[in-house]
Amino acid sequence: MANNQIKTKKIIIPWTQDEEDVLIKNVRNNVTNLRKAFHQTSLEIQRSEKAIAGHWYQHTSKQGDHCLFLTVSGQHVAINRKNGKGQPTTLSFFQKVLAIFGLKY
Repeated sequence: MANNQIKTKKIIIPWTQDEEDVLIKNVRNNVTNLRKAFHQTSLEIQRSEKAIAGHWYQHTSKQGDHCLFLTVSGQHVAINRKNGKGQPTTLSFFQKVLAIFGLKY
């Protein structure tokens, strides 16, 4: 490290509930385009898009009703991270794939 470089300390500003609400509102309004949601949120709350995306994936999306629709099993209730609505299922992922191709398990 060169002598003329100075390390600066990163200042972490906690998120307020109002900022969380704006982020969730924009994600729900732009379900198919998270980048657009993060951009709109950055204009409203004056935080960078990178900071907003990081906060969404690391914190907000993992809370209560903001889970990712990711896994499916016979008894699992899958919940989409973007709209918070559950979709019960009785078929496994592979059974669904086979059904799409018209094959039986």
